[in-house]
Amino acid sequence: MITTLIALAATCALSLAFILVIPPFASTKLFMRFLPRDVREAAKHHPDPPAGRQVVGFLITGAALAAYVGVLVFLGRDGLRRGYGFWRMYGRYLLFMVGYKVFDIVVQDQYIVIRRQYYIRFFPETRDCASWNDYSFNKRNQMIRLIAFPFLCALMAWIALLPGR
Repeated sequence: MITTLIALAATCALSLAFILVIPPFASTKLFMRFLPRDVREAAKHHPDPPAGRQVVGFLITGAALAAYVGVLVFLGRDGLRRGYGFWRMYGRYLLFMVGYKVFDIVVQDQYIVIRRQYYIRFFPETRDCASWNDYSFNKRNQMIRLIAFPFLCALMAWIALLPGR
C-alpha cells in the first residue's frame, strides 16, 4: 500500500508540474480542449506559440505520458514481484486511479483552473468568461471516468497478471 501511495504522490506532483508548466508551450487549440466551452470560444483566435516552443511542449507532454504509463507498469510489476493476486492488484490500481482522479478534480480543476484562474494569465482574452466561476464545468466527463475506473482497473490488473501465469 505504501508503494502505491508513493507512486500516487509522485504522479500527482508530476501532473501538477505539467499543468503549471505546459501553457506557454502548447498550441492553443490542443490546450483549450480541456477547458470549458466559452473559454475555448474566447481563446480561439489566441496566437499559437512559435514552432520551437510547440516542439518542446510535445516533448514535455510525451515525457509526462510516458512517466504516467511507466508508473502503471511499475505498479503491475511490483505487484507481481510481491505475489499479488487479482484482487490485490485490482485494489492497487483502483486506489491509484481514484486517488489521482480526486487530486485532478480537487486540485487541478477546482483550485487551479476555477479558484485561482491560473490560465487567465496565458489567455487574457478569456477573463470575462462565465465558466471561470463554474465549479461543475467538467462534471460529466469526470463522472464518466469514475464510473469506468472499476472496469479499467480490472482490465489493468488482468493484463498485469498475464506475465506471471
